[in-house]
Amino acid sequence: MSGQGEPGGIPTYQWRCAPAHLKTRRQLAAEGLRPNGQDIAGVVPLPQGAGVAYLYDIAQAAPKREPSPAQLAALARATREHQLRAAERRGVDRAEFEQPGDPGPAWTTPTSQVSALAGLGGNAFAAHREQEGLER
Repeated sequence: MSGQGEPGGIPTYQWRCAPAHLKTRRQLAAEGLRPNGQDIAGVVPLPQGAGVAYLYDIAQAAPKREPSPAQLAALARATREHQLRAAERRGVDRAEFEQPGDPGPAWTTPTSQVSALAGLGGNAFAAHREQEGLER
């Protein structure tokens, strides 16, 4: 740890030298935790001057909150709308996603044929082409 490298007296640690009880937001999130409004406990300068990583004390962290069913439903609607708009930007009509249709030959291939093709490794397409009598 160096002296008081940041304004306000926040400890500054060298890259990969912070104490084990201090974690970044991403590290807390990976463990299912959130900072819980606590102040920054330390700073680590990122390599090559790319900025700083703020550290939080794991003892003061709280579990992540679970989203409500209404929040999950709103997120699903927003995601669907985002996907539809992306499809429209690429020239696909929104109505094509609303109508039921044939899902294509991938859904009608018998399981025995799929498992036989799966056992062929990288040569599965060539074997399937020969089986069906397809040519280039």
